[in-house]
Amino acid sequence: MSFQRLLRTFRTSLTPTRGDFTLEDEVALYRKRAEMALGEERFEDALVFFAKVLRLNPYDLTARMAVAETYHRHLLEPVKAILTYEKVIASAGYDESNPYCAAAHEGIRELSSLPSPIPVLDLENDEEEGEDQNAEEPGALSGAC
Repeated sequence: MSFQRLLRTFRTSLTPTRGDFTLEDEVALYRKRAEMALGEERFEDALVFFAKVLRLNPYDLTARMAVAETYHRHLLEPVKAILTYEKVIASAGYDESNPYCAAAHEGIRELSSLPSPIPVLDLENDEEEGEDQNAEEPGALSGAC
């Protein structure tokens, strides 16, 4: 046996193969990468890694809560945050004694107390104003016929 062949045998025995990794190892790796991305304020990248964790384990409350808080606190996307908080609550079985469920309810309450950035339209007043404008301009609609 040559020395090169011996080294190759030794090297391949130390190199882990895909079969050596468990599901838990893969989840832990993606979670670590997500935490690093959050620490570096790369929030979109963190969401990608959390999505990989959730693809491997859809009931991972830690990852789902981290996604909700990333949308809530860092990306300032309240709609996505509320939807994700609702998924946390559902995954926790609507159990108020579960700390993730309680934290998700608190996040929803906090977001619900913020003033709405979308103006609420008063359709009744808009229709009346539209009729008044047409009354003031008699030829506005007659030319279209």
